[in-house]
Amino acid sequence: MNFEVLKNNFDKEDKRVLTGLSGYFIILVLIAFNACGTCDSGDSIVHFLFSKYAFLHPENFLDHWAKPLFVLLSAPFAQFGFIGLKLFNCGIAAITAWYCFKTAKTLHFKNAWLAAVFFCFTPGYFTHVFSGLTEPLFAFVLLLGVYLILKNQVAAALCAVSFLPFVRSEGLVIIGVFAVYLVLNKQFKYLPLLLSGHIFYSIAGVFYYHDLLWVFNKIPYSESSGKYGHGNITHFVVQLNYIIGVPLYALLALGFVKKVIELFSFRKIDEYRLMHPEVFLIYGSFLAFITAHSLFWYFGIFESMGLNRVLAGVVPLAIIISLKGFNFITGIIKQKVPALSTAFILAAAVIVFPFVPNPASVNWEKDLSLSDEQLLVTDAYKLIKVDFPENTVLYYTHPYLILLMNRDPFDVSQNHDLKMLWKEKRPAHYMVVWDNQFSLVENGVTLEQLMADKKLKLIKNFKTVNKGEESSVAVFEGND
Repeated sequence: MNFEVLKNNFDKEDKRVLTGLSGYFIILVLIAFNACGTCDSGDSIVHFLFSKYAFLHPENFLDHWAKPLFVLLSAPFAQFGFIGLKLFNCGIAAITAWYCFKTAKTLHFKNAWLAAVFFCFTPGYFTHVFSGLTEPLFAFVLLLGVYLILKNQVAAALCAVSFLPFVRSEGLVIIGVFAVYLVLNKQFKYLPLLLSGHIFYSIAGVFYYHDLLWVFNKIPYSESSGKYGHGNITHFVVQLNYIIGVPLYALLALGFVKKVIELFSFRKIDEYRLMHPEVFLIYGSFLAFITAHSLFWYFGIFESMGLNRVLAGVVPLAIIISLKGFNFITGIIKQKVPALSTAFILAAAVIVFPFVPNPASVNWEKDLSLSDEQLLVTDAYKLIKVDFPENTVLYYTHPYLILLMNRDPFDVSQNHDLKMLWKEKRPAHYMVVWDNQFSLVENGVTLEQLMADKKLKLIKNFKTVNKGEESSVAVFEGND
C-alpha cells in the first residue's frame, strides 16, 4: 500500500472532522451506558435476542425477519448484553457521519464538513442509535454504496448494496434504483453483482431450509395480515419532519429545489447530469424509499405499521440533499448578509433544534428511558423472581420480560408464545404474563380470555395511566 498517497489524500479538513467525530462517538458511548431505555420496546429487543442467542441457535443467522447480515455483524457485540448492541450502533453512527462528510466532499459540495455536523444533530436518528434496531446499519450500507459509486468503485458498491435486503427488506427497493441507474448508464455488465447478496445467502441457507429460493419464499412480509391498519398517503412525508427536524426539513426542500433548477436549467441540462449518480442514487433512492413506505402504509400491505423510525434508514441521503439546500440559500442571501453569518445562523439552528422543547426534538425522558409498559413489566419480573421457581414454564408476549429474566427465548422447553396457550398441552405448572400492547395486538389475546380460563389464577395486575393511555401487565399462575 502506498501510505504516502493515503497521507496526501487525508487533508486538514479530514483530520478536523475525524477529531470531531471521535468526540461524538465518545459522547454516544457515555449516553449508551447511562440511558436505560431500549428506544423501542418491541423489535429493538427482539433483534437483540436473535443476535445474542445466534451462537446457541445458528439458524438465527439465516432468519429473514431478524435480517441475516445484521445478526452476523451484531452477534459478537450482543454477547455483552443490550449495551453491546447499543455500542455497535454507536460505532455505526460515527462511521456513517464520516461517510456523509466524505460523500459531500466527493461531490465537491461547499461546507462538506457540515454534512457530518448535520448528521450528528438529526434528532430522530440520534435516538435510534441507542437501540437494537436495524435502521442505522441499513443507512450506513446504503450510503457506503453511494459513496463507492461516486469513487468509481462500482463493483464494490454493488456488492455492498446487494446485501441491503438482509439488513432491511426495503433494500429490494434500493436495489431496483441501482439497477435502473446501471441500465440507463448502459453498465449492463455490472447488473449481476446486484444479486451477490441473494446468491450468497441462498447457498448459505439451502442446507437448513432445503430450498434454494428461501430468500424469496421466506420473506416475512410477503403476506399481509392487515392487523396494523393503514393511513394517509402523506404520512411519511409529514413524519420525516419528526426524524430530521424542522431546520433540516426546510433545507431538504431547498435541496430538491436546487436540484430541479440544475436539471432543467436551459444552459445546464444534458444527459450526463440526468444520469449522474447524485441524481439517481441520492435523490432517486430517497424518493423511492419514501414512496414505497407511503404506498405500503396507504394500502396497509407488507405489515406496515406507519412507524416513522424506518425513515432513519435514509437520513444520510437527506443530509446530503439538505447540505445542497444549505449552500443554495446561503449563496442567494450572501449579498445582503455576510456569508459567514448566514451559514452560522443556519448551522446553529440545526444544532440547537434537537435540544429545544418541540414535538420533533429529543425527549430525553421519553426517548432514552424505559417506557411505561416496560416499567410495569419490570414490576412483574420482580414478582415472578420472588414467587416462582427460576425454571417455571412461561407463556408471554412482551420481549422486555424475557430480556429481564435473561432467558433464551428460543428454548421452547421453558418459553412459549402466549398464543400457544390454547393450542398445545400445558405443563403441570406454569405462569402467564399478559400485557395490553403486545399480547393484545400481536397475539389477539384479551385479558378477559385469561380471566375466564379456569386453569389460571390472577396473581396481580399492574396498571398505570399516562396522558389518558393505560398500560397494563397481568401475571397469572397456571395449573393444568
